[in-house]
Amino acid sequence: ARKWQQMNSKRYADKRKFGYVEAPKEDMPPEHVRKIIKDHGDMSSRKFRHDKRVYLGALKFVPHAVYKLLENMPMPWEQVRHVKVIYHITGAITFVNEIPWVIEPVYIAQWGTMWIMMRREKRDRRHFKRMRFPPFDDEEPPLDYADNILDVDPLEAIELELDEEEDSAVHQWFFDHQPLRYSNFVNGPSYKRWKLPLPIMGALYRLAGQLLSDFGDKNYFYLFEEQAFITAKSLNMCIPGGPKFEPLFRDMDTRDDDWNEFNDINKLIIRSPIRTEYKVAFPYLYNNRPRKVRLSVYHYPLTMYIKTEDPDLPAYYYDPLIHPIPSYKSQRAGARQLDEDVGHDDDEWALPEGVEPLLADVPLYSESTATGIALLWAPIPFNQRSGLTRRAVDVPLVAPWFQEHCPPSYPVKVRVSYQKLLKNYVLNQLHRRPPKSAKKKYLMRALKATKFFQSTELDWVEAGLQVCRQGYNMLNLLIHRKNLNYLHLDYNFNLKPVKTLTTKERKKSRFGNAFHLCREILRLTKLVVDANVQFRLGNVDAYQLADGLQYIFAHVGQLTGMYRYKYRLMRQIRMCKDLKHIIYYRFNTGPVGKGPGVGFWAPMWRVWLFFLRGVVPLLERWLGNLLARQFEGRNTK
Repeated sequence: ARKWQQMNSKRYADKRKFGYVEAPKEDMPPEHVRKIIKDHGDMSSRKFRHDKRVYLGALKFVPHAVYKLLENMPMPWEQVRHVKVIYHITGAITFVNEIPWVIEPVYIAQWGTMWIMMRREKRDRRHFKRMRFPPFDDEEPPLDYADNILDVDPLEAIELELDEEEDSAVHQWFFDHQPLRYSNFVNGPSYKRWKLPLPIMGALYRLAGQLLSDFGDKNYFYLFEEQAFITAKSLNMCIPGGPKFEPLFRDMDTRDDDWNEFNDINKLIIRSPIRTEYKVAFPYLYNNRPRKVRLSVYHYPLTMYIKTEDPDLPAYYYDPLIHPIPSYKSQRAGARQLDEDVGHDDDEWALPEGVEPLLADVPLYSESTATGIALLWAPIPFNQRSGLTRRAVDVPLVAPWFQEHCPPSYPVKVRVSYQKLLKNYVLNQLHRRPPKSAKKKYLMRALKATKFFQSTELDWVEAGLQVCRQGYNMLNLLIHRKNLNYLHLDYNFNLKPVKTLTTKERKKSRFGNAFHLCREILRLTKLVVDANVQFRLGNVDAYQLADGLQYIFAHVGQLTGMYRYKYRLMRQIRMCKDLKHIIYYRFNTGPVGKGPGVGFWAPMWRVWLFFLRGVVPLLERWLGNLLARQFEGRNTK
């Protein structure tokens, strides 16, 4: 206990600064930041001329603010999401100060129910009308949250009606934000570790069924799994349906080799052509120079588990699929004759009285046996009893889909999408490095500790509107600082010349890629926030909102011009297109036809968040240089 006290004395002691005790910061009421932002408006008032420098300096952190905002987006099953934020006391910038931790099986099950409901809605709604983009006009200033949205009741979110008996384990909390946070199943409000009992896991597995793979037998993936793809890549081959790669070794050209006893045409007799699959399955046997190849498992034990759809069947049900071959068909006449010759005694042998089989009085199975067997064969994370929570953005929902063979009925473009996503997956597996040990730096914690930042709790939509308005003010201030009165930045972040520019004006009005990339990122953010605003105003319902968000993330190339300023971004655009193909061809089957209404936006959302996470440090450096040049001129200290 004394040792613990020594180690934690600093943690629980008062913070002293020059003798007086500094009290921990209290949350401010949301009206405080609301008033600051409203008063500052578009920064044209002379009263705030001294704040302009702060606003411009905050431009460096806008990409980070956007990343944190989009990371904490409300999910389709949430009407309103309240988030903790920290904001600068001049209203220059607002950061969402939260990490969206989720319990992985719960999160997958929630999206599984969304899939069911969205398909049902699209089937029943004859003419699904997509939202208008951009949702608000170019010259329409961002709405004021307090005046327009605060008092409006939001429409219903998307929720599957759960059965109170069948889903009794989950139906009370299933659609909450961070469910089970204050229960014994989670370590506490920090929401780091979960441990769920069998009934809950069984219900979650059932609800997530639509998103999970149907192939429990690992032998299905023979020559179509990670090791086989890596071997094929090393040998510069392509497994049918698998990805194609650039050659790993450039010295593979064997046409100029001399004849020797190993490749002499007279000594080699190949009666059947050697197929690619042989070379990948047995690389050391069928290849001349196998380098960097990996051996995959030849055969897994046969699985006798068959997934049952009917919950009323007994736990140990003998499925007709695995019935043995009837004996009368396989018995030869000779065997039957032998049986007759030997003959049987009339009195059958029996156990003595009083002998009972072991555990005879114990029931063969209980209510949870069938669930337990199903979970035993379930994919990760459903075959675990406990685990760590993950960030919502780190949970891949559709990864198992493209790791299966593409159905032959799909068109070529979808087959290509499957291959491209597989290629990306294999490269990611190859490039995985153990993480470097680095000291954790907490930007939000550092900012919050200063006297310039206060914290509060806001509705996500309000935080989004604030970030959009702040970004607009910063870009506008930069334009006016350079005296470019002939350029007009509209509220959807389009930069337009007011008149026909002279050559000198055109030269003067050139901004670097940092400015434009930041502008386009803000434009994407504004599209996402405005879509949510339309939902909160009651102009579109939850299904249209989900469809709109899916459209935004899948068509960033059409809706913004981001790729003009960072062409590497085409990778993300293409990847979203591939994901869209996979999702559409799974979603629009059976009674569900073509057209808008596919609101499954999480996979594409992940792609753009990972892009933002990578580009934030780069953009911060670029914008820092831009601002240093603005504030200090050419003669830097």
